[in-house]
Amino acid sequence: MTHPTGARLTGQFAGLEIAEFPLQDKTSMGRHPGNLVRLVDREVSKDHCVIERVGQSWVLRDLGSSNGTFVNGRKIREMKLKEGDEITLGNSKLTFHEAAAPPPMARGGVTVIGSAQAMPAFLASVAHTEGTEFLAAEKIRGIEELKADYEKLRIANEFHRLIGAERDLKQLLEKILKLAVELLKADNAVIFIPDAQGELVAQAVLSKKDPSAGINVPETVLKRVVETRSAVLTADAIIDSRFSSSMSIVAQGIRSAMAVPLLSKGELRGILFCDTRERTNAFSEKDLKVLLGIAAQAAIAIENTELATKIEKEALTRAELSRFLAPAVAEAVVSGKLDLLQAGQEAEVTCLFADIRGFTSISEAENPEETVAMLNSFLGSMGSAIFRYEGNLDKFIGDCVMATWGPPLVHADNAQRALRCALEMQEVIRPLNAERAAQGKKPIAVGIGVNTGNAVVGYIGSKDRHEFTAIGDSVNTASRLCDLAKGGEVLAAQSTVSRAGPAFRVEAVPPLQVKGKAQGVSAFRVLGVTGG
Repeated sequence: MTHPTGARLTGQFAGLEIAEFPLQDKTSMGRHPGNLVRLVDREVSKDHCVIERVGQSWVLRDLGSSNGTFVNGRKIREMKLKEGDEITLGNSKLTFHEAAAPPPMARGGVTVIGSAQAMPAFLASVAHTEGTEFLAAEKIRGIEELKADYEKLRIANEFHRLIGAERDLKQLLEKILKLAVELLKADNAVIFIPDAQGELVAQAVLSKKDPSAGINVPETVLKRVVETRSAVLTADAIIDSRFSSSMSIVAQGIRSAMAVPLLSKGELRGILFCDTRERTNAFSEKDLKVLLGIAAQAAIAIENTELATKIEKEALTRAELSRFLAPAVAEAVVSGKLDLLQAGQEAEVTCLFADIRGFTSISEAENPEETVAMLNSFLGSMGSAIFRYEGNLDKFIGDCVMATWGPPLVHADNAQRALRCALEMQEVIRPLNAERAAQGKKPIAVGIGVNTGNAVVGYIGSKDRHEFTAIGDSVNTASRLCDLAKGGEVLAAQSTVSRAGPAFRVEAVPPLQVKGKAQGVSAFRVLGVTGG
């Protein structure tokens, strides 16, 4: 196995492009195909040398080669290697490295093995065609076209028979691998999906032999698929000299392997890889086309699953946001047009509190069912008014409503919107009271307080229970003004009235002494809209 220290050789193998080869605990090198590193070079003996791990060190030992093994220009029989030592074997010049960066991808027992920068000579490559369109009957010119369409139909039928409408992504990927292994008699199968940074990561793995042994996937194969967007087939890499430029394929002894892109609407959604190590030339070009057919179905299924998941999440998010945001604002947040502050940030808000005066005495005079019905009617009317002016319905606190105008949707006229909403709230109480009067019940009266100032706005609370709210002294002041407001009265702080401008008829009231404030708060009674 490749040792976890990541020791490796880099350099020029037999005059070819620069390559990299990870060392195993015992790595034999020579011209014979049985060596882990096969060097196709007449200057190299069949069994030339070996690099072996001894304790914490790596030892290079010549095996009686005809032309010798050289380290840093000096011929050696046995030598403990150190970082940067240059090894010369015939026409190959290699550099020993004690440690390497971790493999670019490793998850679920899958390791992507680094390889030569030059591409290996792949045995077959088939261009990927998205979708599973069928030729019209009059366009079929021969039996081969008919067979091709039948194969598409067969694969699609098998896919939907075994996989159906699976919507769990993990289960879907596992079923895709099972289908590929069954149809192609493969030993191993892996699906790679790009992560947020675009790096391919093994998301599903299936091994028929020994799942604990892990699967090594040549980086050269994945690179070819990514760059060409084509399906590729490799075979008999151990004894095929055409692969000598790809140390990753030679080293792993892969007898036959296929990799195909999962493409949807031109986007690479992943790569499906299959291999077998026990049968030489196990896969054919026909098998590659079968795998390509599976990939076409798989890409559509993955996209549909991701889309269904996204829709479900958006529906849940929309439902949650609609509890405290106006529908248009909630939609803007869901679509990403507005940012809902995930962490509290300081911002200017206009805060409104509306509270029923004498609620305790009213509730004592009515049975619980009547009280609940009255509250639902009242709170529903208040919430509708807030949303009409695109405010945030912060919370219901018993018979009290808290609303804010500010993030996530900030308007230049937030103060005006809040005051217009407050006046409308007083108006919508009238029909509610008309109904109560018809039932012989006591009317309800609402006091409203409004203030503008800085507050901390955003999701506040623990990870298990949190809410989008605003906190701070300006919020407390609005609450205190509400407490002082009489039934049917709207009291607004000077900060709100100043920002609202001359659009409202107001009446100054003596400075209000509110709890927590050493000095009185300058406030106004809001009587209506100018000219209204």
